[in-house]
Amino acid sequence: MAAVTSNSTAVMADAAIGYKEDSKSIQKVDGETFIQEDVHAKAGDVILDLGCGTGELSALLAKLVEPKGKVVGVDPDKERILLAQKSHKQIPNLSFQEGSDSTFPGIGSETYDIIFSNHVLHWIPNKQRAFDNMHKALRQGGKIAMQYGDHYPLFTLQAYKILNPENEARICEMLNYEPRTKVEKCCTSAGFTILKSCDCEFQFAFESIDGLLKWLRSITHGVFDLSLVTEDRLEKYLALYSDKDGKPCLDFRGASEHSTHSLLIAVKDNGTVAK
Repeated sequence: MAAVTSNSTAVMADAAIGYKEDSKSIQKVDGETFIQEDVHAKAGDVILDLGCGTGELSALLAKLVEPKGKVVGVDPDKERILLAQKSHKQIPNLSFQEGSDSTFPGIGSETYDIIFSNHVLHWIPNKQRAFDNMHKALRQGGKIAMQYGDHYPLFTLQAYKILNPENEARICEMLNYEPRTKVEKCCTSAGFTILKSCDCEFQFAFESIDGLLKWLRSITHGVFDLSLVTEDRLEKYLALYSDKDGKPCLDFRGASEHSTHSLLIAVKDNGTVAK
């Protein structure tokens, strides 16, 4: 049993390192655009980054709110938190710790001006509880700013089915997609006023097949097993996304079944109370 646990820890640690590198051109770039255009963090804000991963976007937020503001990043993945702490230890107004939508610092204490969450909500099973907890942790007039998936991108479902059929069920069980209308209902039921809720395009474009495969591995915490990707399986998968000359097309932008996701900005109005 100890050997299994050790191996699992090693896989998670390797996946965390992979996530830090493989998400740079996907989640990181998209998250930076979201912060610049919609989050509007200002000096002095206290921010919770819920599901911070390895902390790249937390670090950006910390720079925006300094010198008097601060950012707390939480993530349930211990290895990602350890890597975040190591990578960003030089930023004085930024801290990281293990946590989730129900165990983050300041829960129930009206601590934060902004709760930021980038592509995390679809990992959370109990979304109503998450919104209730966020509402109670925000100061009056505080806001949530999040991007999330409201459906499986088709190219990822096909990848799990064709390239990793042994792990397909396990991977799909990890994710909890809900339609935008249901998420909005959870949000308003918690006491928030929605300022903006819309679908927008996510920048799913990969420079290489290797980059796509490593990204699939990192976002699933190592459950997507690269050793199961045989040449025959890869050929079958790439045939779905190749041009007339047989060249793989790894740019999935422009099709809603592949690349759209949802964006939500909501505020805690004075006098609203979470149910």
